[in-house]
Amino acid sequence: MAVRGRHRRYQPNRINRASLTVTAGGAGMALPLIGTGTAQAADVDTWNKVAACESTNNWSINTGNGFYGGLQFTQSTWEAYGGTAYAPRADRATKDQQIAVAEKVLKAQGPRAWPVCSERAGLTRGGDAPDVTPASAPKKAAPKAPQREAKDVKPEVTPQSTAGRGQMYTVVRGDTLSQIADERRVGGGWRQLYEANRTTIGGDPDLITPGQRLALEASRKKAGKPQTPPKPRTEAKQRAEPKPQAKAEPKKAEPKKAEPAQASHGLSAPVAASPSTPYRAAGGSWSKGYHTGVDFPVATGTSVKAVAAGTVVSAGWGGSYGYEVVIRHADGKYSQYGHLSALTVKSGQKVGAGQRIARSGSTGNSTGPHLHFEVRTGPGFGSDVDPLAYLRAGGVRI
Repeated sequence: MAVRGRHRRYQPNRINRASLTVTAGGAGMALPLIGTGTAQAADVDTWNKVAACESTNNWSINTGNGFYGGLQFTQSTWEAYGGTAYAPRADRATKDQQIAVAEKVLKAQGPRAWPVCSERAGLTRGGDAPDVTPASAPKKAAPKAPQREAKDVKPEVTPQSTAGRGQMYTVVRGDTLSQIADERRVGGGWRQLYEANRTTIGGDPDLITPGQRLALEASRKKAGKPQTPPKPRTEAKQRAEPKPQAKAEPKKAEPKKAEPAQASHGLSAPVAASPSTPYRAAGGSWSKGYHTGVDFPVATGTSVKAVAAGTVVSAGWGGSYGYEVVIRHADGKYSQYGHLSALTVKSGQKVGAGQRIARSGSTGNSTGPHLHFEVRTGPGFGSDVDPLAYLRAGGVRI
């Protein structure tokens, strides 16, 4: 039976992660310290519940918003409580190592370091000590492997060998083939880039993962042979199809989207599911006194799609909404997608109707995995309109 989750009261001023600010001297804490006279500990099961609330139990999560790992440490917290003895950042440490550091945070700050999720998980001081065995950093990570450090940090183009043959690109979170092809000026566009790296990417060009190494130079050479004037997308189709079909192809291949999109004049459903909690459902769980969107009960990891073409206004942590994406559309309306577990787009990126932008989850103030979907007249909370009426006006049957 599907879990029918819904989000709780919108509270933008609450911090739903272990956020600690350390001064230059390393002693000043933004959150008040709580007395440490009693024992401070929590068992592994309790920490699992906290991580389920904070990151849907993804102990290696890093969405680029400044919070890392299953318990969503800030970098300053990780460093102040000895986390660098295990790994440079929390998302690169093991679960046991993250729990070991969290125990120190709990001892210093108490459960308020995770203000929402500690209550939900029953995290208190004085619990049973966790049965964890964090390995020391020297045994886990050899210091002579600096190349690994760059994989998740920033896009990097490096020679494939010391002789400089073949440019390579390392995929980072939020990348698409079309973006990489455009930014690196790959002849033949994303189609040729995919053909040159099919064995690495697999059968779905819509699915690339951080850490994959893509050959750029090979795709440039392939695309450069047939014709001098670069008509990249037409050229890629000429190799795969007879010439009569290739002449009509540019209209389909012209968009820059790596993901297949629906017709630009129509709308798309955000997920393939029926709604649960309706728009304007009354109740004290919501700050406006009613539900400002509509919920779709879907399992964590379900593909979430843009309902219409537009530009991403924001993609990141949204307080009570957890990880969210907000898109501005040509008609002046904004669509918002909340409680996500992973983001595949970034701010400023253009998307098409039906393009995958994220995966669903249960982050933020949520009682279970689902997608919270809103349509607004402005980018922020409080300007909501009926989301289902908007979709139905665009031809979507729900």
